[in-house]
Amino acid sequence: MAKAQRVRRCFSCGAILQSNNSKEDGFISKRTIEENKPDALLYCNRCYNKIKALNFSQLEEDVDDEICKILKDAVATDALIIWVVDLFSFNGTLSEAVIKKIKNLKVIVIGTKRDLFERKAKDDTFKKYLKDRFVEAGITPEAILIFGHESDFDAPKLLESLNKARQGHDVYMIGSSLSGKTVMINHVLKGFKNTTKWSVRTVQYPGTDVNVLEIPLSNSSFFYELPGFSLNTNLLSKVNKDIQRIITPKKKVECKQRTINTKEALVVGNVAYFELVSGKPTTFKFYSAEGVETKKIRSKVLKEYTVTNLRTKELRPVVEEFTGFSDYDLFEYEMENDGLVHDISITGLGWVSFIAKGQKIRVSLPKGVALKESLGKID
Repeated sequence: MAKAQRVRRCFSCGAILQSNNSKEDGFISKRTIEENKPDALLYCNRCYNKIKALNFSQLEEDVDDEICKILKDAVATDALIIWVVDLFSFNGTLSEAVIKKIKNLKVIVIGTKRDLFERKAKDDTFKKYLKDRFVEAGITPEAILIFGHESDFDAPKLLESLNKARQGHDVYMIGSSLSGKTVMINHVLKGFKNTTKWSVRTVQYPGTDVNVLEIPLSNSSFFYELPGFSLNTNLLSKVNKDIQRIITPKKKVECKQRTINTKEALVVGNVAYFELVSGKPTTFKFYSAEGVETKKIRSKVLKEYTVTNLRTKELRPVVEEFTGFSDYDLFEYEMENDGLVHDISITGLGWVSFIAKGQKIRVSLPKGVALKESLGKID
């Protein structure tokens, strides 16, 4: 009787793995096969190199050239920059193009949507998180402000603080689309008293095709609100409106907690997968909108479950365009053994929080969506 032997295939493209011809599909080194267990998930060289290229490619917000032109004026006039970030969606990934332009200017960072988080999460913790991310990128903020409920917003006090910080210079407000800039501006205008000869207006910024909101601060200085940066690395830009409604928090960010063992995975709809490849059992706290659902499954059935969930929609959100693992980027983190709380954040979706103790964690997420590992945001 002939003995059946399982045929090993590439986990990404499905090609039969072989070590005979590097020009044929499915080529993988013989050593790689020998060093891995029979149930290991392997990639052919071609797919591995694609994944590697994606993992080390630059994932950052796309900034319009016109906005960079405007920021050149901000630099020339030694303006004050206000950088608005959404505390929920901000994962610490900052545009290198913008950083390069404004790194020598005064920058005030404003975190919005504080009201999405429980009061027990401390403002000082948010401020430290934002400061660490900006300092890491090359900017030391002059100040960091946190806003949430309308009752928290004191427009006259903010304007007074800005007038002191700007020292007679212009102010430019920047931030990603949906960062909360518009809501903030509306609050500012409610408390704004115009004592200048100029009016508040929307104008086409000189030398560009961009419309900006222009608020006079004196007869010779202005507050400019610039259009938001692109959401190209945000999950919101990859999904339709129905999915956007599911992943966008409406009231409070919820925490779903599960203990994951080695070779198990935390599944988030079909938009994110967190696998514990090796290490001690780990409690994952996943922070997201209330409509986002999670489940713990064994890693070896992950691919099968993804296909099934796409059909049954058992676990929300399910994006029908994500049909297989070729639609996802794959990242691995070998964590420190420092006993501190760390986050892995996915822009537009939320983040998983856990105590680092030397684990290896594999993350799958839709191609082009930015993620970042950092010390804990709120724990």
